[in-house]
Amino acid sequence: MTPPAGGPPAHPETEVRGRDRLWVSLLIGLCCLVVYNANLRAISAGDTYPARYLPFAILQHHTIFLDPVAKVAAQGRGDTAYWLVPLPDGHIISVYPVVMPVLTAPLYLPAVVYLHVRGSTDARLDYVAKVMEKLSASFLAALSASLLYLLLRRRATAPIALLLTLAYAFGTTTWVISSQALWQQGMAELLVIGALLLLTAPCTAPRALAAGLLLGLIAGNRPPDVILAAALGAYGLFWAGRRRAPLLAAAAALPMVVVLLYNLRVAGSVEGGYGVIGHASFFRHDLLPGVGGLLVSPTRGLLVFSPFLLFLVLAWRHSPRSREERGLTLAMCIGIVIQIVLYAKADWRGGLSWGPRYMTDLLPFLIWMLVPVVAALRGTGRVCFLIAVGVSVVIEAIGAFSYSGSVDLPIYAADHDWQLQDMRAAWQWRNAPFIATLKQGLAPAELTVAMRGSFDAIESGGRATSTVTAGQEASVTGWALAGDATPAQVAVTIDGRQTIATSAFIDRPDVRRTLHTASPAGWRIPLDTAGLAPGEHRLTAFAWAFGKGEGQYLEERTLTVRTIPAAGVVVPPAGVENRAAGEAELPTDLKEDFRKAAVRLRDHQQAPGYWLTAFTSKASFHEPGPEMNTFLTALLVDLLNPVAATSGLQDSLRRARAHLTSQIESGGLVRYHGRPDGPGIETLGCVITPDTDDTALVWRLAPAQDRSRLTTALATIDRYRTREGLYRTWLAPREAYQCIDPGNDPNPADIVIQMHLLLLLSEVRPPAGRALCKSLRPVVDEDRVWVYYRKTPLIPILRLTDLRRAGCALELPEARMHSDVPYQQIWVSVVRLLAGNMTPRGSPPDAVLIRAVLRELARDDFALIRMNPPLLYHNDLTATVSRYYWSEDVGYALWLRLYDEYEHPGHPHGG
Repeated sequence: MTPPAGGPPAHPETEVRGRDRLWVSLLIGLCCLVVYNANLRAISAGDTYPARYLPFAILQHHTIFLDPVAKVAAQGRGDTAYWLVPLPDGHIISVYPVVMPVLTAPLYLPAVVYLHVRGSTDARLDYVAKVMEKLSASFLAALSASLLYLLLRRRATAPIALLLTLAYAFGTTTWVISSQALWQQGMAELLVIGALLLLTAPCTAPRALAAGLLLGLIAGNRPPDVILAAALGAYGLFWAGRRRAPLLAAAAALPMVVVLLYNLRVAGSVEGGYGVIGHASFFRHDLLPGVGGLLVSPTRGLLVFSPFLLFLVLAWRHSPRSREERGLTLAMCIGIVIQIVLYAKADWRGGLSWGPRYMTDLLPFLIWMLVPVVAALRGTGRVCFLIAVGVSVVIEAIGAFSYSGSVDLPIYAADHDWQLQDMRAAWQWRNAPFIATLKQGLAPAELTVAMRGSFDAIESGGRATSTVTAGQEASVTGWALAGDATPAQVAVTIDGRQTIATSAFIDRPDVRRTLHTASPAGWRIPLDTAGLAPGEHRLTAFAWAFGKGEGQYLEERTLTVRTIPAAGVVVPPAGVENRAAGEAELPTDLKEDFRKAAVRLRDHQQAPGYWLTAFTSKASFHEPGPEMNTFLTALLVDLLNPVAATSGLQDSLRRARAHLTSQIESGGLVRYHGRPDGPGIETLGCVITPDTDDTALVWRLAPAQDRSRLTTALATIDRYRTREGLYRTWLAPREAYQCIDPGNDPNPADIVIQMHLLLLLSEVRPPAGRALCKSLRPVVDEDRVWVYYRKTPLIPILRLTDLRRAGCALELPEARMHSDVPYQQIWVSVVRLLAGNMTPRGSPPDAVLIRAVLRELARDDFALIRMNPPLLYHNDLTATVSRYYWSEDVGYALWLRLYDEYEHPGHPHGG
């Protein structure tokens, strides 16, 4: 066949009539549509939610704002729903471009009619939206495969075109990404293939206009794809010729101008929603590791998930046959290289999504370039290619029928916000999703079961209410059915940060009578209001039809929490004494509070023996995350040892010491997050460099029997001694640091590290302890040693008594014994009482003062401890990432110690 003028030549053997090609193309599309929907579930993420719900706002409410559907679109996440951008004028937009939801909106017309006929509720809207997202995404992906076959037939025989089309449809992320949810990549693939269909046909004015329009939409649909649009556009100008090139350029500019106007007028930024929330350092990653991650990493590597693409290395042997084909191939190659470089500089893991999502947009280019390679394969080469395609299809099938985003959590476990990302877990084969997913088995067919239910009320004192006082008992109630059966569980999220779930259901006679079902449907979830900050909170109910999978939205309610009446912060002694004078309103049974605090400590201790620390990104106890570290457990052992017998915590301390001892490594050193092979690594911590502080603490409090390891550890620590006689934090050269975000001084000599090491040395090497004390005194007020405790001096103050017993009477400047963190001065008062720094030298603290502090802390079931626990330390304030570390359990331990001081005033306690 003669090649069409102005386009790459057709294969000489392509003699099938156009009508037959169309029928084959249609059959491919239908086959893809069936396969893509065979798993009867959607595989989505927050990135796809705006495209899932915005079509309803467009068709039902005639707006491009998400306001009418924002409550459902937030999916209970409140202001943590990163995919929603609130604007200063009160409107809410998508963080992503609106091209995808606008173009898919017509597909939603049947769903809009259905909701109009049946009546639209939030729960019904959510379920219908999930179904429509899956159907729309699978339709777009199937259409792209159908058109790809027509495109490939322009340069390949029918068997080769069919093979490559099936490889594209089922052996790439087209299946698990594009066909399963409304990711931008699905629309990108369709637009790119449509543009290639036009650019490989003879140029006419209508085709030039259509090609330009598609190129503009490619750029507007997904900003990084402006590279692909530019590459195709450069060839398109050559293809269109001097006479029609202006038509192509004008048509391409039209959608880009519309998107730009939307970004400026609605979002107020050229980049749209991205510009509102974007981070300037998004492209700060190293290039070569990023390229490797995109191509060959076990968790995101394009060539790992679609190994048949490895045959592209043979493409250099097949030079294009015509000027047009050479131009198009060159443009594609340039676009591919630039886009790989772009994504390599970003976080190439691409969020909680299947495989090489970022590379999905490139697939039409790569498949097009495979044509001459596959056509030339013979014998063994063709068999190997077929095997590679088969392996690719198996990998993608595993994802389609089993994958969920939770499988990818381990590759992000060591990250510290978006500012510090640890990619090492993404290179571990055990984290490859097609391996990790197999352990979970088949995912449930969620779209086959419609959830029914209601979030009836927030109840307190037997009445429905929308306002409670912090600490007041409350519960949330409602009913739910998965079809006609009892659901697997119901959960209520609070502001998207806290989730409370139940799998216990009771009979609801009203539901049974109305819906004629015998399945228990009622649920009730207790609500801990003491842990809620004052103000409004959004409570959203979800129900799960199956034990695993995605919850279905039921309803949302607002709860207002009032502050605790008369709650105050006891700071100066006079204020405390005033509280003591009116103690008729305060709790009187301190012995019961003593028992309760001890029970809390026992209950919070984890099975292996450690306690968890809470961390936040700001100096306020808001949105804490859990962490396991040896430091907190050692601190609690030290604090609780004097009261272990009276509190019944002997067994807890025994288990804690055993855990600490087990963290000592062969070289005698200890790491903050424990041993590298510990069970909490990658979930509650990371593999971190050994440090002086935790090594000293563990050897003093829970030493191993093999004392030779202590000798080895002290020798290592001694290598990190400064000229002035202080000791540095990290016990490794900087190039060997792991999971550390260094500040201005990458290895500081912090004051508390000196204190803890001094306490150990005073026992095992007294001369070295005395030398360290002598070196510490002159620098005790210098900022350079106040690295981890500058904003919270609790531990330095506590250690003063221990140091005096060790023969190092250290004095801290008064200016250092205060905290400017809100509501922390109460804890400074507590530790100063314990250390004897709030009373005249040598005299025991006033019993009235201690009693008043104890009662204030124990008020309303220890509400102050739960809502405002002690801030123990923070990371280097000059580091990239901010971290503040808190512990409710230390609050209970300090309370127990202060109670013991009240019971036995002046009695000496050894740590």
